[in-house]
Amino acid sequence: MAHFKPVKKTTFLEAVAACIEHEKKVFEFYMRNAESLPEGPIKSLFYQLAEDEDEHIRMIGEIYAGVNGGQALPNLKMASQVQKFNSTSLQILMRRLDRITERDAAGVEMDALGLATKTHEDAAEFYTKMGEKFDNPDIRYLFRQLANFQDECRLLLESFSAYKSQGTPYSQPSGYWDLEN
Repeated sequence: MAHFKPVKKTTFLEAVAACIEHEKKVFEFYMRNAESLPEGPIKSLFYQLAEDEDEHIRMIGEIYAGVNGGQALPNLKMASQVQKFNSTSLQILMRRLDRITERDAAGVEMDALGLATKTHEDAAEFYTKMGEKFDNPDIRYLFRQLANFQDECRLLLESFSAYKSQGTPYSQPSGYWDLEN
């Protein structure tokens, strides 16, 4: 059985690698679900949010460089590096976030919005709670930034969900009250 070091002993690079891996999974979630959605604003939103995930990855790299005196993020695609980071305690905990990103809405817009909202809600909660557990100020800063991004995405998705659910007469029969006049 593998022995893992405690999560609190996670290095900044390990935290960065785990966050990037999660952002990649969310990107894949948006792309996969966007392809199955009907043409319209929700599909466009999902493509835009996929692009935003790419921006989040760049932002993580910029935070890494800022913390390390401008040093660029190492290539995490190297086989030994990937194996090392995939087996960290933090990465294993973060895999719990992927239970939503692995799901498919089968082209149903409200289901897609619900899954996406839950993805960002869970991630924001995770980053907020986990950030408090670290003594490393760089990891806390990284997690605070990511929690903020997750909250922004969640709010945007909730707005689209409200618009979608309230925007049709079927979902708001009270809109017919004036038909009797």
